[in-house]
Amino acid sequence: MDSNQPPHQPDGFQQNPGPHSPHAQFVPPAALKHSGPGIASFVMGLVSLLGYIISAAAAGAIMAPYLEEGMLDGPNSNAILGLGVVGLLMIALVVINVVGTILGIVGTAIRNRKKIFAIIGLIVNAVIVLSIGLFFIYFMASAAV
Repeated sequence: MDSNQPPHQPDGFQQNPGPHSPHAQFVPPAALKHSGPGIASFVMGLVSLLGYIISAAAAGAIMAPYLEEGMLDGPNSNAILGLGVVGLLMIALVVINVVGTILGIVGTAIRNRKKIFAIIGLIVNAVIVLSIGLFFIYFMASAAV
């Protein structure tokens, strides 16, 4: 038996080099991909922010002629229809934000993926949903007084 080998190992058997051995091979860490639901959540948050800005501008443009002093006439049917479309758009944007929040949560829960877009998307969508919820509660409470 060879004196270099431990007695319980067969001849010709080489031990695997340990992590601190000079013969250990460097294995680079695997490149992680971004979370798909996280990217979707991030994009939904950005699109909805842009949608809210456009909706507010459209509502302001529709109502601007009726906000002048001395106007006795109320909005005509076209203005009311336009405001209805803006309202439906805002409801759709809230639904997009709720879905974006759910996708952000899913994106942060996926293992072995980068989570930066999921976290940013979750924050953006959740802040928007909470803000709209708080505005809704505030205006409902102030209308009751």
